[in-house]
Amino acid sequence: MDLTLYFFPGACSRVTMTALEAAGVPYRDRLVNIRADEQKSAGYARVNPKGKVPALAIDGRIMTENAAILVFLDRQFPAAGLLPHDDDPVSDIAPLSDLLWCSSTLHPAMRQIRAPDKYTIGDPTDVKADGMRKFAAECTRIAAGVDGRWWYDDRWSIVDVYLFWLCNVAEKGGFPLADYPAIIGHAARVRQLAPLRRALERERAGAEAHGLTGIQY
Repeated sequence: MDLTLYFFPGACSRVTMTALEAAGVPYRDRLVNIRADEQKSAGYARVNPKGKVPALAIDGRIMTENAAILVFLDRQFPAAGLLPHDDDPVSDIAPLSDLLWCSSTLHPAMRQIRAPDKYTIGDPTDVKADGMRKFAAECTRIAAGVDGRWWYDDRWSIVDVYLFWLCNVAEKGGFPLADYPAIIGHAARVRQLAPLRRALERERAGAEAHGLTGIQY
């Protein structure tokens, strides 16, 4: 299987890259320079008309949307244990629900915190405050789910990495993550994961090759 990941260092493609590293499969990476608006270029539109990262080329076919890509990688490389599975069909689909929660609820709230100006042509203050309220409400659930454990109890999953990334970026935008010690503890555990460490090193190499500075890891 020929795989190419379109990514930008620090974006949610970090979660996808971590999944690929956990799978232990060879893949190419292609940095899409969001700072230069490359995601809006005609060239990238031929890859992903949505103008977003990540995108994953699979034998020349393109898959978009992080939740879909992560489920695909889990199905293709089950030995990686990216998501838990259960014989009960309702329990088995629960991880997909969690991935969609990350992408459709947490991610937009985080983005309101990190980039409120993208949501209004006026004063972004209220947009950011709204994002803060939404994210705080979700952090109560996150904290309860990762207090001294992984999201699915005794083994890490790619949902842990997604939650880590979301909370980390929200904190960079000013969210008071220190108010949630359980999440801080969870983040410390996620940072020790070997697949994430490899993904971060790969991001660094890409950033250096493109002369990008100020990326937070």
